[in-house]
Amino acid sequence: MKRVSGAIDRSVLNSVMGMLGESGIDHVGLSARAGLAGAGLFMSPQSTPLMIFTTMLELASDATNNPALGLFLGDTWGYRGLGKHAEMVLTAPTLGHGLEKFARFFPTLQGSTSFSLSVEDGQAKLSYRIAEHAVRTRTQDAIFSEASFHSLLSAALGDGWQPNCIDFEHRNDRGLGIFQNHFKCPVRLGQRENALFLPAHLLNKPMKNADPERHWQLVNEFQTRAERLKQNVDLPTATKAWIVATLCRHRQIDVHDAADEFSMSLRSFQRELDQEGTSFRKIREEVRGGIASDMLRLTDLPIPDIAEHLGYSELSAFSRGFKAMTGTSPGQFRRYSGAFR
Repeated sequence: MKRVSGAIDRSVLNSVMGMLGESGIDHVGLSARAGLAGAGLFMSPQSTPLMIFTTMLELASDATNNPALGLFLGDTWGYRGLGKHAEMVLTAPTLGHGLEKFARFFPTLQGSTSFSLSVEDGQAKLSYRIAEHAVRTRTQDAIFSEASFHSLLSAALGDGWQPNCIDFEHRNDRGLGIFQNHFKCPVRLGQRENALFLPAHLLNKPMKNADPERHWQLVNEFQTRAERLKQNVDLPTATKAWIVATLCRHRQIDVHDAADEFSMSLRSFQRELDQEGTSFRKIREEVRGGIASDMLRLTDLPIPDIAEHLGYSELSAFSRGFKAMTGTSPGQFRRYSGAFR
């Protein structure tokens, strides 16, 4: 069986990029770093590697020095951003029934992710956790997701509702006061999973916009979608995403590390890439070349900084590699492409 990696519906990324642009954040420069600009590293109109989505959120948070950026984005995106998934909940006969269906069909929105509804000791818990080990940067994604789920529950229960507690996996307490003020409940860090707790009796609450015909129409639609659509990408695409994410974390891009991150032996990792008609080296050069071209064309970052971002130990090595790929030096490429900005 070929190895696959998690993906997220492309519409989510598009919405986030739009919100970043509307907020005055340099989303074009961030896109260049994340391999989402003109290089065409991730061209699928249906999905984006989950690693790229989570990396993009972290880049935006770092660029704005805003540890609560995911909260702003998730709250702005809100339940409406969840589209038909949210509509399926809001047209259900009860909140519990709708959330059960939401959990069941969550994989049609995002892969390699655990999302569940459970009840214990009078509390209902909505749990969310990216299950893929290779997705290292996930703090802002957790905040974004919890804010979105909170918005959905507020639409179902009314603005006066508030959760019993919010859990986050991450331990960094930057922005903790902002989260507690927003959610109006205790927020616990360093937990096993991200979770939102609410009184279990609220699961029996009838939905004010209940529409059985529309609800079951959506359930049937998602059932069909679930049978033919899995939010996953193949190993070569996942490897591209891993390289991009690793560069953005300022780490070395080593084939041994890549195999480990995908829980594969080096031999199995290289063999599967070979069966796909590629290799780690080819993918690495494609990613480096694509991001270099985009950063030279779309940003004013000094060329030595671009070389450093791409993991080159020396500027001369970057220049040689770039010229071998494009036939021109980084400086010449920037001067030529500048006429088309």
